[in-house]
Amino acid sequence: MRKHIYEFLYLTRQERNGLLIIMLTTALISFLPKIYSAFLEKENTDFSFFIKEIESFHQAEELTKPFAFSNPKIKKSESTKPIRLFNFDPNNASKEDFIQLGLSSKTAQTIINFRNKGAKFFKKEDLKKVYGLKESDYQRLENYIQIEKEKSTSPIFAKNEIPKSYDTPTIQPIAFDPNKADEKTFLQNGIPQHVVNTIFKYRDRGGVFQTKGDLKKIYTLKEDIYNKIEPYIEIAPIEKRIIVKASAQKEDTPKSSSKPTNTIIDINQSSPEEWQQLNGIGPSFSKRIVKFRDKLGGFSSVNQVRETYGLPDSTFQKIKPQLQSSPILNKINLNEATEDQLKAHPYISWNQAKLIISYRNMHGKFQSVNELLKIGALKKEWIEKIQIYLKL
Repeated sequence: MRKHIYEFLYLTRQERNGLLIIMLTTALISFLPKIYSAFLEKENTDFSFFIKEIESFHQAEELTKPFAFSNPKIKKSESTKPIRLFNFDPNNASKEDFIQLGLSSKTAQTIINFRNKGAKFFKKEDLKKVYGLKESDYQRLENYIQIEKEKSTSPIFAKNEIPKSYDTPTIQPIAFDPNKADEKTFLQNGIPQHVVNTIFKYRDRGGVFQTKGDLKKIYTLKEDIYNKIEPYIEIAPIEKRIIVKASAQKEDTPKSSSKPTNTIIDINQSSPEEWQQLNGIGPSFSKRIVKFRDKLGGFSSVNQVRETYGLPDSTFQKIKPQLQSSPILNKINLNEATEDQLKAHPYISWNQAKLIISYRNMHGKFQSVNELLKIGALKKEWIEKIQIYLKL
């Protein structure tokens, strides 16, 4: 079998030579067109005529486009009005000014509506926030924006400055202990009023500054102001503070526990002298309780008394059965209160007061206390806590 296959596939010398010639001839024929074209000169075709035809077609299209594709919604006076660039203040420019600068009527009206709600542009980049304003329009107008700085004695929302008023003390730094300093001392050292209020709230809630650096924890105090007052901060050694605190508690603790346990105290109407009728309440604690109550506007429940700064829980538990609740004496009018009146409340921070006033200026008077829920930055739990102290 193998012999038959070998004889069938065997080629003679002449047959092999013939097969080789056929393969070479086939390869030469395949590459001949490429070899031939390499020796021919290329002819350049003149397309100038077609290019001119295409250009004339595009010119005709441009001439007819305004008529063929015009937007019927755009007023003819707006589409044909020439654009003129000039310096402008986005807080004062009129709608016609914006249109003349190349903005659409809709965008110009959006800016006017934005201003009518009480908003302002404080820097050039604020113009980007306008809905509908194209990036190309902003880039074109950026160099012409000139925002005039406000000449006002009231502090700007974002600035950490001392209010310029006739009763503001002259800044003359002196040594002070942030755990004991009064309002005048803080202001005299250049600390803004709203920061002073925050410090007092921190102290009223039991906060103590152990080191100079603890003052940085007051979030409203800026770094540059802290650096200026840091050399003047003198915090009493911890041993001295413990002695003073112990002596104060000793002074505040009655010498005898013979006070009657059947005395009932109205938490919102009792004087400091009446509070001293309770076991464990001396002159110091009674004054603190009344002072804290006055800042709140009144206690909403008996349990609020325990929030008095420094009052031991053991003392509160002893006097709790002798405390009687009554309606809150003073509430804050949400539509008439100033920013200072709001942030003076122990439960309202400087930032929360700012948010409430800003919302009222933007949307008008509150229709209900629950409208505070529309201010996204205010937490629902805080609103539920503070709403009992608010009225319309």
